Amino acid sequence: MIRVGFIGVGGMGRYQAKSFAQVKGCAVVAGADIADEALAKFSAEHPQAALYSDYRKLLAGPNLDAVVIAVPTGLHRKLAEAALRAKIPVLLEKPMARTVAECHSLIETERKTGTLLMIAHCRRYDPHWGAWGRAVKSGRLGAPILWRHVTAGIGPGRWFMDDKLGGGPLFDGAVHNYDFANWLFGDPVSVLASAIKLDPKVTAIDTASAVVRYRSGHQLLVSWSWSAQGCNLHDIIGPKGFIQFGTGGVKVSEAARRKHSYCCFTDAKGKQSLIRSRPAEQMYIRQARHFLDCIRGEAKCQTPGTESIKAIAVAEAIQKGGERWVKW
Repeated sequence: MIRVGFIGVGGMGRYQAKSFAQVKGCAVVAGADIADEALAKFSAEHPQAALYSDYRKLLAGPNLDAVVIAVPTGLHRKLAEAALRAKIPVLLEKPMARTVAECHSLIETERKTGTLLMIAHCRRYDPHWGAWGRAVKSGRLGAPILWRHVTAGIGPGRWFMDDKLGGGPLFDGAVHNYDFANWLFGDPVSVLASAIKLDPKVTAIDTASAVVRYRSGHQLLVSWSWSAQGCNLHDIIGPKGFIQFGTGGVKVSEAARRKHSYCCFTDAKGKQSLIRSRPAEQMYIRQARHFLDCIRGEAKCQTPGTESIKAIAVAEAIQKGGERWVKW
């Protein structure tokens, strides 16, 4: 039985704990948070778990084999390094850290302590994204590929829109795209970006657009806002066809929609076929299971810091604006 504690038991921390509780061979044994309300909600869901208002007491407590950290991004390096120095394996929420320099510090601490650091880039464990990603990798769309994701809405606010703590949508939200594109396309090489500030009350960049270019010749286009209302465009296009999220023009029963997630592939002649997968919600359970397998030595970590730092490098380049080479 692997005994797991959780530092930061707000919305994401509690969701992670719920996922871990569903994995065989795991016990949720502790939670830490500075907010009494968050601790109360966590305790209601995991009454057997010890509660701490100070994460250092959780790390020093008995009967702990691993820790999940889900606090504001600006605090990631400090808390994760404390856990690694205590020789406790860490699953650290994405983004890995607020800067590339902080990522390097985490990687070095992991190396010195010989303790596992896994980054929670959940989309790499998502059956839905994995299904369309494998279709792209198979060559069905041809090459080069352009992945486009344009979205707008009122963001989560709070620390997410604080520049030092969260970094805004192009840092905290679109980091999923950067990391998955690194898996899909290979190493990023450069970024062309521009930002526009729509809400003067927040300190983070709230709206920006960017094209990320890869050594393989593929590109990722992202345009995100957390300060405006707007539509959502999400597709992957290539010379042999394109993939769109949803069922396209193919009819699917309501019962089937409840059981599966879908993307629609349209070939160069206009013929449509569905890419079916299990629901995306299972990605957190799959991620938790992989983390525990890594602790047992039964798997090689799929989202190590040495890979996740590349997504932070892309995010930094976008936030600096203009055309920049990606360095990590």
